Amino acid sequence: MDDEHFNDDLAAWACFRLDRLQPGLRMIHLYDAHGVLTKGVLFVRIEKSVST
Repeated sequence: MDDEHFNDDLAAWACFRLDRLQPGLRMIHLYDAHGVLTKGVLFVRIEKSVST
């Protein structure tokens, strides 16, 4: 049924440098295939650790 609603394989995208994201809960806004901001948002928890 997805073919009836979506005509593109790309739903949305986001690009961030991981070293710039601060630890904690964050909302990441998503863009469409043309680079236009959409209403889509990812709610993520950022945790970082350094391994040797």
